[in-house]
Amino acid sequence: MTEITAPEALSIRDRNKLRIRTKIVEAAMALVTERGLDGVSPDDIAATAEVGRATFFRYFDCKEAAVVVGFYEKRLEALVERLRAAPAELGPMEAVIHAYHQLDLSWKKQAEWIRMQARLGSESPSLKAKAMEYQSQYEEAIAEAISVRYHKLALQDPRPRLLAATTLAVVRTCIDHWSASGARGDLPKLVREGLRQLSSGFAEHDKAG
Repeated sequence: MTEITAPEALSIRDRNKLRIRTKIVEAAMALVTERGLDGVSPDDIAATAEVGRATFFRYFDCKEAAVVVGFYEKRLEALVERLRAAPAELGPMEAVIHAYHQLDLSWKKQAEWIRMQARLGSESPSLKAKAMEYQSQYEEAIAEAISVRYHKLALQDPRPRLLAATTLAVVRTCIDHWSASGARGDLPKLVREGLRQLSSGFAEHDKAG
């Protein structure tokens, strides 16, 4: 499972590892923004981050992995945090919709990053595959945050994991649709409407507000 730990709770050694990892991710994102994915190598990222090539591969198995972390990690961590903080009376699906509503402002602030993420993913099968692999690691953290909202949840009940997986799938599809349309329209609203459709079972009569 992907652990989400506050930096201040880490040991000095782990904080140093987090600092190096962050430098690598920031270097990867800066270079990809400037040159595109094909114009960047792991050696370029390591040099920009001022670490050795071996250090880069100690943290990431390829350049795509570092880029995916840059695109997704903060948003996914924020989602899990907001799911945990959602009002206790909300059911699983309602908590998911509430959490994404709380993220509306961050969606708007990161619009250009999200558009670049979608574009690079459509151009690079390897980046898209790495993104899917990374997001699957977060399904368990999201499922755990949702699971407390189910009554009498049996051991190995798949519903929290199913909801986590389908939620991420809805968001990915909304981002792809928004990007393909030239990033026109309100992405947060599109995501909320997609989640309401999921909540209603994609019923034909559903009217998203």
